[in-house]
Amino acid sequence: MKTTTILILMCLLIFSCKEKTKKETYFQAENGKIFTLKEYEDIKIKMSERGDVQEEILSVVERNDSIIKLFNTTVKEEVNPYSHIEPFIGKKLPFSELTSINGEKIDLSTFNGKPTLINFWFINCPPCIEELPTLNKLKEKYERNVNFIAVTFEPKEKVVDFLARKSFNYTHFVNAKNEIDLLNNQTYPLNIYLDKNGIITSFSGMIPTDNKNEVFDIELEKLL
Repeated sequence: MKTTTILILMCLLIFSCKEKTKKETYFQAENGKIFTLKEYEDIKIKMSERGDVQEEILSVVERNDSIIKLFNTTVKEEVNPYSHIEPFIGKKLPFSELTSINGEKIDLSTFNGKPTLINFWFINCPPCIEELPTLNKLKEKYERNVNFIAVTFEPKEKVVDFLARKSFNYTHFVNAKNEIDLLNNQTYPLNIYLDKNGIITSFSGMIPTDNKNEVFDIELEKLL
């Protein structure tokens, strides 16, 4: 009986010692500031609102009662590939004419009076081709009240050949490299929305369909 009691006491003593020696983990920034585990997790959650959190533990120091982890945690912020268009919001396009697929110079003011959707595209652009069915459906839905224009730097011959194989029911303008360069654009597809006075109101990349595969463009709805 005494032996059993001694063994129990020894076990309790060992367990108690382990509890007392349990080490807390802290996180130290490169500027020397130290955070608890909860504080560190809260920081990462806050940082994740700006983009992907990239975490690197530079070193680990173990002390009698704690573990200190030196960290370098950064955020890879998402870059808007269309941010170069933002300065043009509230202004007219930086060009006034485009060359039609028939070779005519068309003054863009002829489209005033109705909102306009301009799609910038080119033939060897997979996402441009992927959104063609959506673009065609948009025209079917809104064509009475909206102008639909497609602009590319491609030459007339290539566009004519493409349109013989693919349906793209917009008013087409070609050889527009100089005009596109005035927008500083190298990202496709690009969709620009103009109000009835030819003022740029917004822009987007690919235009998605909703979950029911129905076309609804909130930017066009705003302009109607």
